[in-house]
Amino acid sequence: MAQQAAESIQRVEITGSSIKRTNTEAAGSVTTMNRADIERLGATTALDILKSVAAVGEGSNSATASSGSFAPGSSSVDMRALGKVSTLVLVNGRRIAPYGLAESAQENFTNLDAIAAESIERIEILKDGASAIYGSDAIAGVVNLILRKEYTGVKLKTSYTAMDGFDDYRKRNASILAGWGDIDKNGFNTYVALEGYKTDGWSRGEVRSLVPAWHRLTPGRSTWDAKSTFSPTGNYFLSSTNIVAAPGCPADAIDPTDKLCKLDVLPYTGDATFNDRWALTSNTHFRIGSSIDANFEITAAGAKTDYIVAPFSASNGSTTSSTSVWYNAIEGKMVGPFSYPKLPVGHPSNPYSTPVEYRARLMDTGNGFNFNSTDSKQSRFMLALTGQIGDYDWKSAAGYMSSNATKATRAVSAKGYTNAIVNKTYKFGQTNDTELLESMFPVRTTKGDAKIAFIDGTITGEVAQLPAGPLSIAVGADLRRMSYAMASSDNVLRGDLVGIFGLQVDDSMTQGAVFTEATIPVFKKLELNAALRADKTNTSDAHVTPKLGLRFNATDNLLLRATAAGGFRAPNIIETGNGLGRSSVSNNVNDLKRCPTATALNNIVQNAPGATTADKQLANTYRNNECLASLPSFVKSNPDLKPETSKSLTVGMVWEPIKNTVFTLDFFSIERKDEIGTRTVVDVLKAEDSLKPGTLVRIDSTAQDNEFIALAKKYGNTTATFPVGKLGLVYNPYVNSGKTRAKGFDFEASTRQKLGALGDLTLKLDGVYNWNFQSFNVGDNTYGPNQYGTYDSFLNMGVGGRLNANVMAVLKTGVMTNGVTVHYAGNYSNNSEDSPTYCVTQKVAAENMAACETVKPPVTMDYNFSYTGIKNVKLSLYVNNVFNKEQAVKWRYGWDYQNPGLRTYGFAASYEFK
Repeated sequence: MAQQAAESIQRVEITGSSIKRTNTEAAGSVTTMNRADIERLGATTALDILKSVAAVGEGSNSATASSGSFAPGSSSVDMRALGKVSTLVLVNGRRIAPYGLAESAQENFTNLDAIAAESIERIEILKDGASAIYGSDAIAGVVNLILRKEYTGVKLKTSYTAMDGFDDYRKRNASILAGWGDIDKNGFNTYVALEGYKTDGWSRGEVRSLVPAWHRLTPGRSTWDAKSTFSPTGNYFLSSTNIVAAPGCPADAIDPTDKLCKLDVLPYTGDATFNDRWALTSNTHFRIGSSIDANFEITAAGAKTDYIVAPFSASNGSTTSSTSVWYNAIEGKMVGPFSYPKLPVGHPSNPYSTPVEYRARLMDTGNGFNFNSTDSKQSRFMLALTGQIGDYDWKSAAGYMSSNATKATRAVSAKGYTNAIVNKTYKFGQTNDTELLESMFPVRTTKGDAKIAFIDGTITGEVAQLPAGPLSIAVGADLRRMSYAMASSDNVLRGDLVGIFGLQVDDSMTQGAVFTEATIPVFKKLELNAALRADKTNTSDAHVTPKLGLRFNATDNLLLRATAAGGFRAPNIIETGNGLGRSSVSNNVNDLKRCPTATALNNIVQNAPGATTADKQLANTYRNNECLASLPSFVKSNPDLKPETSKSLTVGMVWEPIKNTVFTLDFFSIERKDEIGTRTVVDVLKAEDSLKPGTLVRIDSTAQDNEFIALAKKYGNTTATFPVGKLGLVYNPYVNSGKTRAKGFDFEASTRQKLGALGDLTLKLDGVYNWNFQSFNVGDNTYGPNQYGTYDSFLNMGVGGRLNANVMAVLKTGVMTNGVTVHYAGNYSNNSEDSPTYCVTQKVAAENMAACETVKPPVTMDYNFSYTGIKNVKLSLYVNNVFNKEQAVKWRYGWDYQNPGLRTYGFAASYEFK
């Protein structure tokens, strides 16, 4: 970091993997991807490019995000499994506005979909904490997307990707890049890059033929493709052991086994989104006078994401005996318990003399009436200047950026739905008046808007000549004014909609920083790098972050390096600002007190020889309500929050035994404390008996419990009872309480060799060994078990195994380039902190125990080919998963409908003329 504060960004941009260049880089580990590397991947999004690096995980993906997500339509990365907000993403060395919608209604993060992939010149990934250089969020690492500075000519490019054996998987991309002007001859260069991207979504019905047989054997999925009793004609649910079809059911809709009237709902169950995006990048490079270099940059993007959603069901697919609670944020009180109404006596669809539960599908709410979509826009305007004052270099930038997003869908109105059923105004099996449907299922929205104005400046240069070399320092400052507003629609905030949780926040914050860095040559071969940064907001005390780095050239071909750094993440506006707070729901919750009983009752039904499909399906539903439960929560901001802080350490080496052959190995350790958030659900449930009264609310579920027990007794004897009521609501405010520690090793190797007539060969190895990852359990007052190599690791990081590596070989022969990449992901266990003996607890059959205990991801290979033998034309072919390896058998997670994982073919063509 010899020259750095001002130069920290540039120093990262010029770092590479050779020993000579490493001599001039920061002491931390950096992975560089140039334009050629990017094009060989065939990736058409910034997320897909970054995921090719072993140390970078997926934070979110706009193509596969759940329709229930707080921030759909966005993509992000996560390094070291510390969360997307602990990896700082920069564009040309500076921040862009966070996505308009905050993930989990808390996390402000950078949306990678806002960057046109074609405009990226190269990417630098710093695998080290860097808050002393960049400020907040740079705890796990820094990703710097460096865009083209200049371009002259016109380039047209298009690509298409499809999946072998699954026609619904399609990606299309087209871009145009045009630039003109010569900075030396004309005094300027301007280019504009415009990119369009489109992916198709699919339903579970479209993917069903790919689902393997083992999926049905996993807990809770024996009836994954069973038809629903919520059909257009419907069924009467008299009890869990007495369900009868409504009259008038078409013959082909009657199940021959149980005689119920059913509907195939898989075509209405969305798994992947329809996504349309555009992104624009422009840069004008010019000079002011003879000594000031200027760049005026514009980036803008927009996206629309649509989900496949089903027509509404009576009782929204629930039962009239179940209850739910949610929150009225405006009046600050819990709503409920609420139960859906039965059809009253005298209702046209009720043939009985008592109120009855009617399970039917409201088909007039389909065909576009029910929907789920997200629209977003993002932009940044920035003027960056560089120049010299005497012997010192300076740089400065000022800009304005904004991001907004709106998510819209429909939900059930507690009052409107109840009135329509009780007052008999809704007519089943007919097309009802739109005004009535609107009153039953109104539109709800969540809107977010982020704005940032900033200015920064740095000056750097040599200040003294020491015996071992020059002493260089840098000093600088930056100032940012941020505002953020995110709010659910009023019908959500008032608690009008059944089980829907929202938030409202609208505030602003001013943040300033001063920083300095120095590179001190201690001896000829030993260099000390030091950095110090002080950040202050108008709502919190100043925070000072240091960093030290050492680089020792032990020999001409061996570099030893180490860093020790502080890190921090400042509380954001949602966490500390004004507003009504947020309510939300945690899914896939294992109720420690009810799941064992539910599993035992479900097993009775699933293992009974004469059990009908409908009864198995109902038992699975009851079981999943306890073992994959939903737990509502209410969270309010806390103005007294402190920043999250971290301590990180890296120790490594770079070795070049022969020319153009380089090996790197780096150990990393990160300990983060004072984490901002709510207590984890696992932690809350484990400590339930010691919680303050009112923290965890359980509700009376006797009626539904009795239905489940009666269903089990229909097929076997049982004395099982539920010890407590079902989960209702948890009051869980933002606090500084959590702690996490992560350790592991990054490793890389590369070589470049000339093979005569065969061409030039490049070999690369990129990997990470995840040694230890532990989260602190507040209830137990101790760190939990190591999550690496377990289901927790897979669920939170996307990769469960400890060792993950990519090996790449590229052979360039004249106008042809062939490349192969092999991907390895380590095995992992299905055990987790909340279920340490999962397969045993779930009573998996002996013949399936081995498959359940260990998940073994396949080793896959990708192939790429490019041809440049036609003037101005480049043709490319990409085949991912060449040998069509199937998904790993994941007994706990099940088969992944959103990522079929089959072989894909990609084609790209570009035409460029200067």
